[in-house]
Amino acid sequence: MFKKITLFLALILGLNSFTQSSFIKGYYINNSNEKINCLIKNVDWLNNPTEFKYKLSESSQQETQTINLVKEFVIINVAKYVRHNINIDRSSNVINEMGYDKNPIFKKEQLFLKVLIEGKANLYLYEDKGLVRYFFNKDLTEVKQLIFKNYLTDEGMVAKNNEFRRQLWNTLKCENISMDQLAKINYRQSELIKFFSKYNECINSEFVNYQKKQKRDLFNLTIRPGLRSSSLSIGNRNSRRNFDFDKGITSLRLGLEAELILGFNNSKWSLLIEPTYKNFKTEQTFNSIFTSDEEFFVAANQKALDLNFGVRYYISSNKKINIFTNIIGTYTKSFDSSITITSSIEGKSVEKLDITSGGNAAIGIGCKHRAGYSMELRYLPKHDLLNGLGAWGSQFSSVSILFGYTIF
Repeated sequence: MFKKITLFLALILGLNSFTQSSFIKGYYINNSNEKINCLIKNVDWLNNPTEFKYKLSESSQQETQTINLVKEFVIINVAKYVRHNINIDRSSNVINEMGYDKNPIFKKEQLFLKVLIEGKANLYLYEDKGLVRYFFNKDLTEVKQLIFKNYLTDEGMVAKNNEFRRQLWNTLKCENISMDQLAKINYRQSELIKFFSKYNECINSEFVNYQKKQKRDLFNLTIRPGLRSSSLSIGNRNSRRNFDFDKGITSLRLGLEAELILGFNNSKWSLLIEPTYKNFKTEQTFNSIFTSDEEFFVAANQKALDLNFGVRYYISSNKKINIFTNIIGTYTKSFDSSITITSSIEGKSVEKLDITSGGNAAIGIGCKHRAGYSMELRYLPKHDLLNGLGAWGSQFSSVSILFGYTIF
């Protein structure tokens, strides 16, 4: 098993070494106000960065710039980040970490803020490990945090400080925006973008919405039939009877995969749920190791429903094909499944060993075509189908070739 897993990981790492990083045209402005045109690595950051990778040309070496040396950087048609020394409140939204003070606790920090709306009124975003804060300014005024804070009351209830609504009302008044409309705005990116867009339109200001990107594919539903080759051996530690099936057990499986694509890191990560029906049968006659007069007829039959949960990482991609790898956790519910052992000696009892339900894990690597077709090679390491049934034990492993067609 170790050799198979090592080979599998080597294949993944080998593919990863050939992947091309996504460097996109952009520029940065340094502390001397020089604009440097370059190619910037588009990481699609989940958390606001403090540095970025860039190349001066396709053939040049990759270099790094940090927040201390750069005032702003832009990945054209993708994102813009600007540096600010700014007051930020990092109060937690976790109940066990909340305080009783409704007012923000500010601390001055140097941060790259992500520009969401740029116009006469500007909206910025800062994210860091679950912390989400929005900032704004009008014209060239100081950038300030839009204040929203969860806090505890004296009765131990969670209350909300929605001061950001008053800030918007006092700073960004327009005839098309009423107090009633502002009272309904939540501290969410989509709603704040809509508000800042409306304000800039109201005052006839040109503006850029940096979140108007190409539509991302966030959910896929895929039919997943497959062909599985398995190996099986069973044994009894007391009687020293061991039965090792000397040929691969070929069987079919049929699954339905739901994939939720996570919206960061260029959508390289996704979560999987895949219920699958599988069925295998095999039988073989074995000679007794103790006497030549006895043979054993062994038949295995499993019907099962797998509930697969997993994580997928897209190693590389181009316009047509994405290469991915999976880590899968599986719970197998077996029904009407058993291994029977029958002796050729008349009168000897038949042993029936129930194949039980249980959990295991698998790894896979595959590719997906933009037309919706996919293929995956999946390896399930050795595990015990009998789950320690008395003195009996088994070793079962499989390699599957899975085919897929994405419905939507």
